[in-house]
Amino acid sequence: MRLVEWNCRMALQRKLWLLEELNTDIAVVPECSQGAVKPNEDSLSFLWKGHNPNKGLGIIAFNGWKLELRWDLESLPWVIPFKASHPTGLEFNALAVWSVENKDVSDLSYAKQITHLINTYSDEIKSESLSIIGDFNTSIQGPSKGPHRENLTLLDSLNLFSAYHTLNGLNHGEEKEMTLKWIGPGKKEYLYHCDFIFLPQHFLSGAKSFIYELWTGEHTKLSDHQPVVVDIRDQSLEK
Repeated sequence: MRLVEWNCRMALQRKLWLLEELNTDIAVVPECSQGAVKPNEDSLSFLWKGHNPNKGLGIIAFNGWKLELRWDLESLPWVIPFKASHPTGLEFNALAVWSVENKDVSDLSYAKQITHLINTYSDEIKSESLSIIGDFNTSIQGPSKGPHRENLTLLDSLNLFSAYHTLNGLNHGEEKEMTLKWIGPGKKEYLYHCDFIFLPQHFLSGAKSFIYELWTGEHTKLSDHQPVVVDIRDQSLEK
């Protein structure tokens, strides 16, 4: 199964081809519109949550995968608990997240939203091996470095690990590739690694992960974020 996390910077309906080109099975897509996937697209399964119909958190499943909202888990405005299943019997449960500093979503900072997510679902993460996928909007490179490290410690205590870092032998802060290019005042460029796919240890055996390059060549204007991709062995997902 191929997992992709990509903040698409809106207008996903014009960019779905990229996820298809990547042969994606399940994609968590922040900044996705409520209408990004049309009802008549029967080959896709789609979940969405947001305070703005043009800019929310989406999950899209391809290649026969079907998505279900986990109604049995507590609802947080910036999180979608979901289950993905395939006709072959494969199954995957995760928490999709997009932290947003917006009073209509939360009064908490980016990092505190992630902390609240971890604490809210800690029992289920331990008992069900729930994965966490999304745009944290926190990183070692940014002003949230301290709180981000604290959240990494919490995730480590729950045996959840960033697939990109673990599978490429990197500590947080040693990233060779970033996921966000932000242009600040004076057109100064800032680079951050703030998009993550956190998985339990048993999903990492034989898995592979990479950042899909968008900031060179013909794809430079698609988004200010680059996709995080993880390939999990199907045997890890068998019931």
